[in-house]
Amino acid sequence: MVLPSLTDIVVVIVLLVPGFISFTLFKRISVIEKRFSDLETTIWSLFSSLVIIMFFGLITGINSIDTIRDRVFLPEHLMQIILLAILLGAIPGLIIKFTIRKGIYPGDCWELVMEKIGKRGGYVIVYTGDGLEYKGILHYYTGRGEGKKELTIRKPKLILRGKNWNVIEEIEVGKEILFTEKDVKRVVFFREV
Repeated sequence: MVLPSLTDIVVVIVLLVPGFISFTLFKRISVIEKRFSDLETTIWSLFSSLVIIMFFGLITGINSIDTIRDRVFLPEHLMQIILLAILLGAIPGLIIKFTIRKGIYPGDCWELVMEKIGKRGGYVIVYTGDGLEYKGILHYYTGRGEGKKELTIRKPKLILRGKNWNVIEEIEVGKEILFTEKDVKRVVFFREV
């Protein structure tokens, strides 16, 4: 059994990386946020690499693995492979984004709403896990991706309600309150109170 040479290993890596680039670009553009296992990612990337190599062969007329191995490191061929990876990830991604996944945005509701409210400002009512209700001006918020989702409100007031949900009293509780991810059950947004 003959072990592959370092050149063979590098050629395989160079031919597989465009598939990963293409697959990642496709997922990002078409807003597919499903977590793929390593095996699934590898299989889809290998499939993408095969499609890229097929188109590369059609464009350049290179039709054998030995010729590809000998010419893959030429700058013009390397650029063609990278360009094909970008095109074969972006074009199907754009088609899916503007047809099947139209109106779907990256991120979760927390990110989208907080970004919109953070730009224009506004009042919030925060319902906590322990059944309390606070009203105030949205000041800071955090929580992109897997980060902790927290928010602070200025001029917070604890709202006490009666049995008919009528407001009995609003008690000022300091200058600012931080609500951690564990505290927040629901948030209601208002332009003005």
